[in-house]
Amino acid sequence: MKKFIIASLLVLLFVFPTFAAKSYYYTGDQVFSIRAGVDFPAFLAFPNNPDKPTLAFKNTHLKLGGYASIAYQVYTNPYLALGGELAYVFNFSRSGDLLTTVPLSVKLSVPSVQTGRFDLTFHFNAGAAFIRYKQGKYLAPQASVSINPIVYINDNWGLGVETGLLTTCELYTKSNKLYTSNAFCGLMPVVLTLCYRH
Repeated sequence: MKKFIIASLLVLLFVFPTFAAKSYYYTGDQVFSIRAGVDFPAFLAFPNNPDKPTLAFKNTHLKLGGYASIAYQVYTNPYLALGGELAYVFNFSRSGDLLTTVPLSVKLSVPSVQTGRFDLTFHFNAGAAFIRYKQGKYLAPQASVSINPIVYINDNWGLGVETGLLTTCELYTKSNKLYTSNAFCGLMPVVLTLCYRH
């Protein structure tokens, strides 16, 4: 958890110079984007169960999966865009069971570099995800942070790559018998991005 906090602070240090840079975007500019690619299992943590240590990368019991999403955003000022994103994420467990995650989130984007032909944007998402695994279905909090370099081939269309960390959690109160099953799952999507702006 400390490493995640430190990483988040470092990201913010790179984002703040944005506000001193010359902007390309204007209030009201809109961006539509489609993403597709793979996701790597990053970690699986059980904070209330000492018998289940945090599992990282190869030990998460999940295999390489897939990620796809659509997003829409509008610039509220030249340095911030606000909108939403709907995604579909899937992974298989080592036993072959399918884990599906459908996050619906509010999306905040900060273009740290914006030249008109090249953007380097940080994205912050928060919302809820519908999760299904075996016979279990539940709604869980979801958050993600990512970095997205994009090259625009003309004034409207751009191609890029995006990667970051997507986290979901399964939470129960102390009065619930499943309290020791509280879990945090982290995935690292690596996706291609197609953007249309106007």
